[in-house]
Amino acid sequence: MLRFNSISTGLIVAVVIISGCLVGNVNPQSRLGRIFRQFVIDVSGKSIDDPRWLQIANSNNKIQDTIPESVKFPCTDKSLFKSKTKPTSVHTLRPGDIDLIGALGDSLTVANGAGASNVLQIITENRGVSWSIGGKGNWRKFLTLPNIIKEFNPKLVGFAKGDSLSYSRSSQFNVAETGAFSMDLPFMVRELVKRIKQDPRVDLQNDWKLITIMMGANDFCFNICYYSDPLSALDEHKKELNYTLTYLMKHLPRTMINLVPAPDVEIIKAYTNISPICTLTHRIFCPCFHNDVIKSSWPQFREVIKRWRQFHLEIPDAPEFSREDFAVVSQPFSMDIKFMDRLGNTDYAYLSTDCFHFSQKGHARAANGLWKNMMEPVGNKSTNWPKLFDKISCPTPSNPYIFTRKNSGNAENFYGNSENNVYKRNAVRNL
Repeated sequence: MLRFNSISTGLIVAVVIISGCLVGNVNPQSRLGRIFRQFVIDVSGKSIDDPRWLQIANSNNKIQDTIPESVKFPCTDKSLFKSKTKPTSVHTLRPGDIDLIGALGDSLTVANGAGASNVLQIITENRGVSWSIGGKGNWRKFLTLPNIIKEFNPKLVGFAKGDSLSYSRSSQFNVAETGAFSMDLPFMVRELVKRIKQDPRVDLQNDWKLITIMMGANDFCFNICYYSDPLSALDEHKKELNYTLTYLMKHLPRTMINLVPAPDVEIIKAYTNISPICTLTHRIFCPCFHNDVIKSSWPQFREVIKRWRQFHLEIPDAPEFSREDFAVVSQPFSMDIKFMDRLGNTDYAYLSTDCFHFSQKGHARAANGLWKNMMEPVGNKSTNWPKLFDKISCPTPSNPYIFTRKNSGNAENFYGNSENNVYKRNAVRNL
């Protein structure tokens, strides 16, 4: 394992600070922005794609246990995987009917630092293991939403393949950006639609598309404290999200949207046994909640976060986003995310080296939570993430479809049939 003395650690932190400032002031899609970002990733290293760095992260307990080949994927009834004929309604969509996957978001979707072994590698974009859009390897090694869906449809396209920047070919339909704010959603959605329309593998009119959106963490940490009226940030976000969903509905027929509320970033203030490095990175990455000068405004910030997340739970019910070939479904597993072990202490295995972003193990657990939500009826969805590999939900004869508001009323025998604890039975360590 690499060890850094106080001088080298200080240099790493300084590089992170400078990089953060530069990224914030350089258009990431400009020629200068691309050169800078490529330089940073060349210096920090491809932490997931490089076996040496991956081994170090694994020794630090930041990588999920590999599931042996002797353990079968828990969903075994292949007659339920895919419709015999391509469905025409989003409300009769089975997992294997999904042809294309994409995502919009910030560094939590980019998967910054998922394989990091030091603070500098937080800058590395480990998109291939992102919880909602990574497709590197398979579920046994990297549990992600695409790697789960690939078990139902091996021909799935669009997932990110490895460590890469947003404009790299291997990022595919992951258009999330490090440091993105809600104001960036309109640009992202136009870029996503452009990529999908230009991809020769895509049958735009007939392919079923699954797009996951999570946005807000950077707005909570960096943005709301600069508003004279913090609630105006929420008003702007509502317009930006409405634009994004409307644009997707207009340009992408046959689409389901997973809308995932951003985690409440204030949970980082409750972490136990936090290291000095993480205390510093929290001040860098989330200044709105680490500046005592504006402490009196924290109650206002909390109210913005509460209403922002509540809006993500409510907007799927808007009638303008309800169509036979288009649906928005809120997946609320992120509402009550906790990073605690059995003793109530912070479990840093699910966090990257900055104690802010997810580790690969954290991304795997988030993927587990998202998939579980997709297999739960609207109105009965979990608001926290399960332990990794504790519960892998499957389609059943009575509930074969991904749940939407419209088909949730038909859910039968839900809790008795949809969850598998196959990993417990095979004595694979629960993390």
